[in-house]
Amino acid sequence: MFSLVRKLDCPVFLVLTKIDLVAKDQLLPMIDALAKQHHFAEVIPVSARKKDGLDLLLGKVVEALPTGERYFPKDQYTDQPQRFMVAELIRERILVETGEEVPYASAVVIERFEEPEPEAAPRKKGAPAKLPLTRIAAAIYCEREGQKAILIGKGGAKLKEIGTGARKQIESLLGTRVYLELHVIVEPNWRESRSFVEALDWRHQLERIAEKQNREGDAGE
Repeated sequence: MFSLVRKLDCPVFLVLTKIDLVAKDQLLPMIDALAKQHHFAEVIPVSARKKDGLDLLLGKVVEALPTGERYFPKDQYTDQPQRFMVAELIRERILVETGEEVPYASAVVIERFEEPEPEAAPRKKGAPAKLPLTRIAAAIYCEREGQKAILIGKGGAKLKEIGTGARKQIESLLGTRVYLELHVIVEPNWRESRSFVEALDWRHQLERIAEKQNREGDAGE
């Protein structure tokens, strides 16, 4: 291991983990012995369980990183498309509303994302500005009928709560009003299906949307 480290031409950190499991009288000699194996830029003992040394480690890593080229504007916090962000906000709301009842057995697929049409006519003088409307339809996939019942809730109450909470967050993200439709689909053991998991990738979703639009366009000619 150390022979590989010695070939590197970048700063190398020695990070000792789980130090809470080692007696203090044994820890210091261990650190000293390992530190002599290489000229480390930093030697940092940490305990994730007790959160010891984590802030120091993060700070030292940031200090050691070279300043890189900025690839995105300062106000752009992600390179992911809006559809992906919307799906994640809906999924986040599912976790908040259902707790551990449907932990990670849910996936969200955006089926329709209709951006606002440009304003057709100018507003009357003095009329309050009205935000444009984005229409979104999403499918929530789960693995069992029992999970579907939890997601929908009695009389659809839980699904309504999920939709209301997610809609507010999506409106904040998009800066528009949002009309959000949600429905729940049971896909048994979807997490074990490689093809289904790959289909959840937003790139594949955009490809399917483009293909659907092309088919609809060809049919309308």
